[in-house]
Amino acid sequence: MNKIYLTLIIFVFSFKIALASVKVNSIIKLDKNVPEECGLSFIFDHKDNLTEAMVYVKKTEGNNTLTQFKIISKNQVENANIITASIELNKIVTQKIKSEQNFFMSGETNQDSMSIFFQEILIGGANVLIDQSSYEIKGPIDSKVRLEYLFCTGEMFLPNYESNKNE
Repeated sequence: MNKIYLTLIIFVFSFKIALASVKVNSIIKLDKNVPEECGLSFIFDHKDNLTEAMVYVKKTEGNNTLTQFKIISKNQVENANIITASIELNKIVTQKIKSEQNFFMSGETNQDSMSIFFQEILIGGANVLIDQSSYEIKGPIDSKVRLEYLFCTGEMFLPNYESNKNE
């Protein structure tokens, strides 16, 4: 039991908490007026250095989604993650795609897991980890952003759009 407690202390102090203003926006990409991508964008203004973290989903066949996580920064980013109350994004989206500067992960994920992940961000907030910095996203997210995200995903997963996509 002491080992677990000691490990937790080391983990907590291994990240510096970055004090930054955070702006949260919804991501909505349409294809023929039907949502193709839905997600959230977090813009951190830290010491006049803007960094953007984006996480979004695309509908795939069956009970899965294509989930993508991207960091755009003028500094090179080696590692990033979003941690909610019960989910770590890099444990369910495992394919890291190398880029010269930006951090990018993509992978097929279970719809239910991603629904819980976004629900936890929208209501309870999350921590965005970028290299050795941690940024706190306080929940609940602004109601306008929540509604835009929920409307987008609700429309994207409507069964009556399946036949329109094949045209």
